[in-house]
Amino acid sequence: MPRQPSPISAAASAELRELASAMRDLKDGAGLTFSTLHERVHYSTAALSGAVSGKKLPTWEVAWAFIRGCDPGADEQAEQVWKARWLAAEEGERRRTEAEAADPDTAERRPGGGVPRQRRSTVAELVREEVERRQQTTAWSPSEAMTVSTALALCTTAYDFRELLRDLMETQGLSSLDIRANARAKGIVLGRGDVFSVLHSSEIPETEPLHGFLLGCNVGLVRINEWHRTATRIKISQARTSEPTGSENERKRMRAAWNEFWARLSFEAALSMISTILFLTLQLVSLFTHGI
Repeated sequence: MPRQPSPISAAASAELRELASAMRDLKDGAGLTFSTLHERVHYSTAALSGAVSGKKLPTWEVAWAFIRGCDPGADEQAEQVWKARWLAAEEGERRRTEAEAADPDTAERRPGGGVPRQRRSTVAELVREEVERRQQTTAWSPSEAMTVSTALALCTTAYDFRELLRDLMETQGLSSLDIRANARAKGIVLGRGDVFSVLHSSEIPETEPLHGFLLGCNVGLVRINEWHRTATRIKISQARTSEPTGSENERKRMRAAWNEFWARLSFEAALSMISTILFLTLQLVSLFTHGI
């Protein structure tokens, strides 16, 4: 009987825990042990088990070898999906490390006492906590639709949006297969990697997969439009924050004008201009040398 794996480290970021959990599920689904996986990919069993421990982010090479060993049919699309998930884990670990560095108390407690860093609350959790607090002190009882609308209005990043999608899926008690089947019944075909991409991509999902996912979660058309408006708002906000400043725009225009000037300059014209400059230079040298 194979040895049960150790729990994923609670000190890891949420993104790294998700990556480790998904890789474990992939291995278990393929019916592999670390020993048989080692024979397939030629990484040590220690490196393979460490890749899904959550104690440290594995390198992409180790992670992709692990994935290919469990799923030899993984294609380029699957690689892009898993790479996006790995990059999200890398970003999560970077934020966790920075947060610990900024909190000396947490950094001091962890080595000795093993106190794990608490996971950042999602927008959905924050809204739900506020609703529960209000319900305890007042007679106010908002509908689920109002709660979702409030959470969507508070979304400012792709991370917030992705966590809301996950919360929606969990609230409905649906699996990926359920969502694909529901969407298919409503005329939308979601590919095998579409649901995974919607839930785990580091960017806002594309319109069509998002629409199919929401239909698969039994969201009404009015609410679906609200989700799409939120996605568009976040995309616009991200695009605006990445726009160059005025001075940078000016430099870009000057570089473009300079490049266009050289592109339009013919060889003969360039040779003539260089000859003229050379002639004038020789004249100046002669003037200063001989006083002519």
